[in-house]
Amino acid sequence: MAITKTKFINYVRCPRYVALDDLKKEKLDSMVTIDEYKKEEELEHISELLGGMFDDDGNDLIDVKNEHLETMMPYYNKVEILAGEIASKYFKGKFKFSKSTYNQESFDAVIDNIRYLCYVDVYNENKDNINIIEVKATTTKKYLDLGSKDYSIFKKGKDGIYYLLEDLNLNIEDYMPLKVYERNRDKLFDRYTACGHYIYDIAVQRFIIENDLKSHNENKNVRYYLAVLNSNYVFDGKYENGEAVYGTINGEDIIAYIDVTSITKDLMDQIYLDSKKVKGYIDDLDGSRVPLGIYCEYKKTVKCKYCKLCFDILPEKHSILSYINNNFGFKKDNIKYDTFDLINNGKVSMLDISDDMLNREKNKVQKAAVINGKPYMNENKIKDGIKQITYPLYHLDFETFPCPLPRYKGERPYTQSVFQFSLHIEKEPGICDKVKDHYGYLAPDHLDHRLDLIKYMCELIPDDKMVLVYNDSFEKSRLKELAYIFPEYRDKLLKIRDNVFDLMNIVKTKTSLYESLGYSKEEAKMFNYYHPDMDGSFSIKKVLPLFSDLTYKGMEVGNGVEAMVTYASFPKLLPLDYKHKYQKLVEYCMQDTYAMFAVLDGLRKNVK
Repeated sequence: MAITKTKFINYVRCPRYVALDDLKKEKLDSMVTIDEYKKEEELEHISELLGGMFDDDGNDLIDVKNEHLETMMPYYNKVEILAGEIASKYFKGKFKFSKSTYNQESFDAVIDNIRYLCYVDVYNENKDNINIIEVKATTTKKYLDLGSKDYSIFKKGKDGIYYLLEDLNLNIEDYMPLKVYERNRDKLFDRYTACGHYIYDIAVQRFIIENDLKSHNENKNVRYYLAVLNSNYVFDGKYENGEAVYGTINGEDIIAYIDVTSITKDLMDQIYLDSKKVKGYIDDLDGSRVPLGIYCEYKKTVKCKYCKLCFDILPEKHSILSYINNNFGFKKDNIKYDTFDLINNGKVSMLDISDDMLNREKNKVQKAAVINGKPYMNENKIKDGIKQITYPLYHLDFETFPCPLPRYKGERPYTQSVFQFSLHIEKEPGICDKVKDHYGYLAPDHLDHRLDLIKYMCELIPDDKMVLVYNDSFEKSRLKELAYIFPEYRDKLLKIRDNVFDLMNIVKTKTSLYESLGYSKEEAKMFNYYHPDMDGSFSIKKVLPLFSDLTYKGMEVGNGVEAMVTYASFPKLLPLDYKHKYQKLVEYCMQDTYAMFAVLDGLRKNVK
């Protein structure tokens, strides 16, 4: 088996990964089968897709069943094809690309007696150079956001391709202070940042390609590009024969190209050193424990697949990772201690951290709750928060499909496209029936039903009534997006948005709200309620069992990712299966809004 690009990126994490991967030395000089490679790369693509999505319930996206995630692969394949087709506008010469790995250009090289292999998403060759174009299911936003408030470290050249300012021979100081530029540029060289992850990926590919060409004594000029979704692209809704047509709109294409030739060149020495490291890991095949660290990428979509095995040293509940803001570490006598360093030195539980290391007041409250086995509650803040609520109260929740490619008019790549809403109307405090007081809308298929959804929702919610949500940034963003896509409902949707009140303000806190109610800044920013069973999470699925017998356990559709995937599967389902899944999705969204009622009612009863 050759080491593919994806395997290399995983093998360089730590020596234990290589050993646990059951690597056979005698196979290192043989070629991996095309089917093995394809499967490996598809799993990587799925991680990319998930990285562009969301999960506000605290679920581990990696643990979602692969068959569920396969619903997203057609969208990624479409992105790849679009990247190849649109590339002809920016590059001359011959192209080689295909949704099938079988037909892609490949490179392989033997380095230190180990064979390395990679395939190229889009291969372009002309009289001047070879262009290697790696397609990623991310957007330009994370790259264009690097820089100052007004300018990015990337800028479009005359050819329409994005380059670093330095590669365009521009004076950096005309755009931002040099220190700001360098600080943001450095993020590209950190493989654990959102941007650096993709740069490292294509740098490994460059390493393999350069060694392949060198072994054949080929001295060709090769340039390297990322092809990503253009976050500035707004779909005009044009369809032909049932397929979306992503034409050029206001000078923008759905795919943007970023030249990373100079960046990957600067990474070659690092990749070479990493290849030596991987060689050492392979020679030793040492499966003993190694220290935990940032390279585990715990809780990320690209986390190490052996995290469960290595993180078993942590207790299931109340581990050090349950401390809020533990990613900033802990301090004692002005000395900062990294969380992973503490874990590796045996401090794995919340109770292992001494009081003098808890420099955040919230962490002290968490620890006290665990020791006492009782919740922390600021009754006055909760009472004052509840006093802000008016009736009738409209509990609202959206379900969305964050498709890589915009599906409907006015959407951008990864727009959280609303396909369902649930509404419970609480007529007066504590009076709300789960079924009789529930209203909702679920799109029956993948046609554009947003207008029907908006119209019905606007009929149900008066202009002057409070709308309760949990974690308001999500619902507010959706309402604002819909308001500008559908101008005839703009005023109404913006009024609904203005009337949104966040239940999390009462459970957790909102500093500005409680300061306006007369609390000191310190008390205002402290959370209002914390139960040891929350284990560091304020997700509604953690809070709900503390105030109600309602549960998501056993539900066929039990979290946001499952809801998204169930909706995605609608076109493929047989009639009976469709009817069943449709109902389960209705039940799930209904549970979300009734859960808000249950939590609010529980809080109200606890502070009487």
